[in-house]
Amino acid sequence: MAVVSLKIGGRFYKFSCNDGQEAHMRELAEQLDKRAEALTKSIGYMQEGQLLSMMCLLLAEEKQHLAKETNAELQFQAEDQIADCLNNLALKINVLAESLEGNP
Repeated sequence: MAVVSLKIGGRFYKFSCNDGQEAHMRELAEQLDKRAEALTKSIGYMQEGQLLSMMCLLLAEEKQHLAKETNAELQFQAEDQIADCLNNLALKINVLAESLEGNP
């Protein structure tokens, strides 16, 4: 088990992670540190707990927004697939109807 020191919100924290995951953890922490810096610039100084809590709320909001977008996109794709199936069925019904009309 590896231990990595990560800077988030201008403060350093030690985390345990699986061996080989250190670089990934550093990338994630760098993203969080940038968000914390931007948040602090826009709102002002916050205590450590407030800053981390606010970041959690913002990330949860972002996740919720992305989930809604994904669901809307999936619904749109499903509607397109249904429309394609209905069009294919309509074509097949027309071909069948024409063949039945041609054969008494």
